[in-house]
Amino acid sequence: MRYAPLAGCDARIVGKGDRGVLTVNSAQSPARRRFSLAHELGHWQLHRGRLMLCRAEEIEGSVAEARGLELDADQYAAALLMPRYLFVPAAAGLKGKPPWTMVDALSAQFQTSLLATALRMITLDIWPGWLVCHTRSGRPFAFKAPSVDDGGRPPIEVDHRSAAFDMVHSSAAGVRSHQVPGDVWFGGAQRRLAVEHCRAYPPDRVLTFVRLL
Repeated sequence: MRYAPLAGCDARIVGKGDRGVLTVNSAQSPARRRFSLAHELGHWQLHRGRLMLCRAEEIEGSVAEARGLELDADQYAAALLMPRYLFVPAAAGLKGKPPWTMVDALSAQFQTSLLATALRMITLDIWPGWLVCHTRSGRPFAFKAPSVDDGGRPPIEVDHRSAAFDMVHSSAAGVRSHQVPGDVWFGGAQRRLAVEHCRAYPPDRVLTFVRLL
Protein backbone atom coordinates (compact mmCIF):
# COMPACT_ATOMS: atom_id res chain seq x y z
CA MET A 1 0.00 0.00 0.00
CA ARG A 2 1.29 3.47 -0.84
CA TYR A 3 0.18 7.09 -0.78
CA ALA A 4 0.62 9.23 -3.89
CA PRO A 5 -1.14 12.07 -5.72
CA LEU A 6 -3.97 10.73 -7.91
CA ALA A 7 -6.00 12.59 -10.51
CA GLY A 8 -9.67 11.75 -10.95
CA CYS A 9 -9.87 9.06 -8.28
CA ASP A 10 -9.32 8.63 -4.57
CA ALA A 11 -7.76 5.18 -4.64
CA ARG A 12 -6.96 2.24 -6.91
CA ILE A 13 -5.69 -1.31 -6.82
CA VAL A 14 -3.55 -2.92 -9.49
CA GLY A 15 -3.23 -6.63 -8.92
CA LYS A 16 -2.43 -10.00 -10.38
CA GLY A 17 -3.50 -13.24 -8.79
CA ASP A 18 -3.49 -12.85 -5.03
CA ARG A 19 -1.10 -9.89 -4.91
CA GLY A 20 -1.70 -6.24 -5.60
CA VAL A 21 -0.60 -2.67 -5.02
CA LEU A 22 -3.14 -0.31 -3.47
CA THR A 23 -2.58 3.41 -3.99
CA VAL A 24 -4.49 6.04 -1.97
CA ASN A 25 -4.63 9.71 -2.91
CA SER A 26 -2.24 11.50 -0.56
CA ALA A 27 -4.19 14.76 -0.91
CA GLN A 28 -7.12 13.42 1.13
CA SER A 29 -7.72 14.00 4.81
CA PRO A 30 -6.60 11.18 7.15
CA ALA A 31 -10.20 10.03 7.74
CA ARG A 32 -10.92 10.04 4.02
CA ARG A 33 -7.72 8.10 3.29
CA ARG A 34 -8.75 5.42 5.81
CA PHE A 35 -12.17 5.06 4.20
CA SER A 36 -10.71 4.99 0.68
CA LEU A 37 -8.25 2.29 1.76
CA ALA A 38 -11.04 0.22 3.34
CA HIS A 39 -13.24 0.77 0.26
CA GLU A 40 -10.55 -0.58 -2.06
CA LEU A 41 -9.96 -3.54 0.25
CA GLY A 42 -13.67 -4.21 -0.17
CA HIS A 43 -13.25 -4.33 -3.94
CA TRP A 44 -10.23 -6.64 -3.52
CA GLN A 45 -12.18 -9.04 -1.33
CA LEU A 46 -15.48 -8.90 -3.20
CA HIS A 47 -14.70 -8.03 -6.83
CA ARG A 48 -11.16 -9.25 -7.47
CA GLY A 49 -10.42 -9.73 -11.15
CA ARG A 50 -12.82 -7.03 -12.35
CA LEU A 51 -11.56 -3.80 -13.90
CA MET A 52 -12.84 -0.64 -12.20
CA LEU A 53 -11.77 2.87 -11.22
CA CYS A 54 -13.26 4.51 -8.13
CA ARG A 55 -13.91 8.17 -8.75
CA ALA A 56 -13.74 10.49 -5.76
CA GLU A 57 -17.48 11.16 -5.86
CA GLU A 58 -18.34 7.44 -5.79
CA ILE A 59 -16.65 6.63 -2.48
CA GLU A 60 -18.40 7.16 0.88
CA GLY A 61 -21.85 7.75 -0.56
CA SER A 62 -20.79 11.10 -1.96
CA VAL A 63 -22.95 11.12 -5.08
CA ALA A 64 -26.35 9.74 -6.11
CA GLU A 65 -26.86 6.72 -3.89
CA ALA A 66 -24.02 4.31 -4.51
CA ARG A 67 -25.20 1.18 -6.26
CA GLY A 68 -23.82 -2.15 -7.28
CA LEU A 69 -20.09 -2.65 -6.82
CA GLU A 70 -19.50 0.75 -5.23
CA LEU A 71 -22.25 0.20 -2.68
CA ASP A 72 -20.75 -3.21 -1.85
CA ALA A 73 -17.34 -1.61 -1.25
CA ASP A 74 -18.79 1.25 0.81
CA GLN A 75 -20.65 -1.19 3.05
CA TYR A 76 -17.53 -3.31 3.46
CA ALA A 77 -15.49 -0.23 4.43
CA ALA A 78 -18.10 0.98 6.93
CA ALA A 79 -18.29 -2.43 8.59
CA LEU A 80 -14.50 -2.69 8.73
CA LEU A 81 -13.89 0.76 10.23
CA MET A 82 -17.05 0.99 12.35
CA PRO A 83 -17.96 -2.61 13.25
CA ARG A 84 -21.46 -3.04 14.62
CA TYR A 85 -20.30 -4.69 17.85
CA LEU A 86 -18.23 -1.60 18.74
CA PHE A 87 -20.24 1.14 17.07
CA VAL A 88 -23.66 0.37 18.54
CA PRO A 89 -22.50 0.36 22.20
CA ALA A 90 -20.49 3.54 21.60
CA ALA A 91 -23.57 5.22 20.16
CA ALA A 92 -25.71 3.95 23.05
CA GLY A 93 -23.46 5.88 25.41
CA LEU A 94 -24.51 9.05 23.58
CA LYS A 95 -28.23 8.34 23.64
CA GLY A 96 -30.32 11.49 23.89
CA LYS A 97 -27.69 13.73 22.32
CA PRO A 98 -28.49 15.64 19.09
CA PRO A 99 -27.47 13.59 16.04
CA TRP A 100 -24.59 15.82 14.96
CA THR A 101 -23.20 15.78 18.51
CA MET A 102 -23.26 12.00 18.28
CA VAL A 103 -21.58 12.10 14.87
CA ASP A 104 -18.80 14.36 16.13
CA ALA A 105 -18.05 12.06 19.07
CA LEU A 106 -18.23 8.82 17.07
CA SER A 107 -16.20 10.28 14.21
CA ALA A 108 -13.41 11.17 16.63
CA GLN A 109 -13.57 7.77 18.32
CA PHE A 110 -13.49 5.72 15.10
CA GLN A 111 -11.33 8.13 13.07
CA THR A 112 -13.85 8.32 10.27
CA SER A 113 -15.28 11.26 8.37
CA LEU A 114 -18.49 12.98 9.46
CA LEU A 115 -20.30 11.71 6.36
CA ALA A 116 -19.22 8.08 6.77
CA THR A 117 -20.14 8.19 10.45
CA ALA A 118 -23.54 9.76 9.81
CA LEU A 119 -24.31 7.15 7.17
CA ARG A 120 -23.34 4.37 9.59
CA MET A 121 -25.78 5.79 12.15
CA ILE A 122 -28.54 5.57 9.56
CA THR A 123 -27.59 2.09 8.33
CA LEU A 124 -27.55 0.66 11.85
CA ASP A 125 -30.82 2.41 12.78
CA ILE A 126 -29.13 4.39 15.53
CA TRP A 127 -30.93 7.52 14.34
CA PRO A 128 -34.33 6.38 12.99
CA GLY A 129 -34.84 8.88 10.23
CA TRP A 130 -33.26 10.08 7.00
CA LEU A 131 -29.88 11.53 6.11
CA VAL A 132 -30.31 13.87 3.14
CA CYS A 133 -27.69 15.76 1.16
CA HIS A 134 -28.52 18.92 -0.80
CA THR A 135 -26.47 21.20 -3.00
CA ARG A 136 -27.47 24.11 -5.19
CA SER A 137 -27.91 21.56 -7.97
CA GLY A 138 -30.37 19.34 -6.11
CA ARG A 139 -30.26 16.24 -3.92
CA PRO A 140 -27.24 13.99 -4.54
CA PHE A 141 -28.47 11.37 -2.09
CA ALA A 142 -31.00 10.48 0.59
CA PHE A 143 -30.72 7.41 2.83
CA LYS A 144 -33.27 6.19 5.36
CA ALA A 145 -32.88 3.99 8.42
CA PRO A 146 -34.32 0.46 8.16
CA SER A 147 -37.09 1.12 10.70
CA VAL A 148 -38.45 4.17 8.87
CA ASP A 149 -41.75 3.70 7.01
CA ASP A 150 -41.49 4.31 3.30
CA GLY A 151 -43.74 7.36 3.25
CA GLY A 152 -42.07 9.08 0.31
CA ARG A 153 -38.66 10.52 -0.40
CA PRO A 154 -37.31 13.96 0.53
CA PRO A 155 -37.51 16.59 -2.21
CA ILE A 156 -34.96 16.93 -4.98
CA GLU A 157 -34.82 20.70 -4.44
CA VAL A 158 -34.55 21.81 -0.83
CA ASP A 159 -37.70 23.59 0.41
CA HIS A 160 -37.31 27.30 1.16
CA ARG A 161 -38.88 26.76 4.62
CA SER A 162 -36.00 24.52 5.70
CA ALA A 163 -32.86 25.83 7.36
CA ALA A 164 -31.00 23.74 4.77
CA PHE A 165 -32.21 26.18 2.08
CA ASP A 166 -30.43 29.15 3.66
CA MET A 167 -27.31 27.07 4.27
CA VAL A 168 -27.19 25.82 0.68
CA HIS A 169 -27.68 29.24 -0.87
CA SER A 170 -25.71 31.39 1.55
CA SER A 171 -22.85 28.98 2.25
CA ALA A 172 -23.57 29.38 5.97
CA ALA A 173 -21.59 27.23 8.39
CA GLY A 174 -22.53 25.40 11.56
CA VAL A 175 -25.52 23.29 12.62
CA ARG A 176 -29.16 24.38 12.72
CA SER A 177 -31.97 22.38 14.33
CA HIS A 178 -35.66 23.20 13.89
CA GLN A 179 -39.17 21.82 13.84
CA VAL A 180 -40.85 22.45 10.49
CA PRO A 181 -44.10 21.39 8.81
CA GLY A 182 -43.85 17.77 7.70
CA ASP A 183 -44.44 18.61 4.03
CA VAL A 184 -41.20 20.59 3.98
CA TRP A 185 -39.56 17.18 3.68
CA PHE A 186 -42.31 14.72 2.74
CA GLY A 187 -45.11 15.59 0.35
CA GLY A 188 -47.88 13.68 2.11
CA ALA A 189 -47.12 14.88 5.63
CA GLN A 190 -49.00 18.19 5.71
CA ARG A 191 -50.60 17.41 9.09
CA ARG A 192 -47.39 16.36 10.82
CA LEU A 193 -44.24 18.04 12.04
CA ALA A 194 -40.69 17.14 11.16
CA VAL A 195 -37.49 17.80 13.06
CA GLU A 196 -34.43 18.70 11.01
CA HIS A 197 -30.78 18.96 12.00
CA CYS A 198 -28.89 20.65 9.14
CA ARG A 199 -25.12 20.88 8.87
CA ALA A 200 -22.90 22.54 6.30
CA TYR A 201 -20.49 20.03 4.78
CA PRO A 202 -17.78 21.73 2.72
CA PRO A 203 -17.19 22.50 0.03
CA ASP A 204 -20.79 22.85 -1.18
CA ARG A 205 -23.12 20.40 0.55
CA VAL A 206 -25.60 20.51 3.39
CA LEU A 207 -26.35 17.27 5.24
CA THR A 208 -29.65 16.98 7.13
CA PHE A 209 -30.85 14.43 9.63
CA VAL A 210 -34.65 14.60 9.37
CA ARG A 211 -37.60 12.60 10.66
CA LEU A 212 -41.31 13.00 11.17
CA LEU A 213 -42.70 13.47 14.67
